[in-house]
Amino acid sequence: MKIFKAIVMLGAVAILTVACTGTDDVPAEIRALAELDRGLEMQEVGNLQKAQEAYDAATRLDPQLAEGYAQKGYVRIQYSDMNGALDQINRALKIDSELAIAYNYRGLIMASANNIDGALLDFAEAIRLDPTLVEAYLNRGRLFIEEEELESALIDLDSAVELEPMSPNLFLNRGRIHVLVGNIDRATADLEQVLALTQEEVYVVTAKEMLAFIQ
Repeated sequence: MKIFKAIVMLGAVAILTVACTGTDDVPAEIRALAELDRGLEMQEVGNLQKAQEAYDAATRLDPQLAEGYAQKGYVRIQYSDMNGALDQINRALKIDSELAIAYNYRGLIMASANNIDGALLDFAEAIRLDPTLVEAYLNRGRLFIEEEELESALIDLDSAVELEPMSPNLFLNRGRIHVLVGNIDRATADLEQVLALTQEEVYVVTAKEMLAFIQ
């Protein structure tokens, strides 16, 4: 069961809510998916506390909602509670052993513990289960950079950019790799693409600094 199921089901939630006199008439599983989606929205804007509350509500409503536990694990990663994160993610995988995002998150935990082989195995499994999971390519690519396996990192970032060609973050990361391997022309193209895609200061400043460095 994929995370995007929450989005797919939102229409059903809205229809049921209008049709019924109270939320008690809406199946708990549907309300759980709505809470999961609310948590993802809060997570997207950086409100981890509200995201955590929504994920907690989701798993209370549906104790078999594997994605809910995986996302609770992600929030704990952000708070550097790696043991708590691992507990939640392993719980998610016990419910759904093919949940790609859970392997991706567990890979982050393995990497933080300097278990490089374990992290690479988890990222690879995430990609095997969901070849469109951009996060897994990006996270594995960053790990390859740390391990100075730059060509492998570049392959992963190429895959990520192909999947999300409008992401300034991906072009910035790929541009960084091109700088490291000495592909100045390609680095310049990627960094200029960052400037074309966004006006967000964090991306613009970094891209301009890198361009100034290589020119």
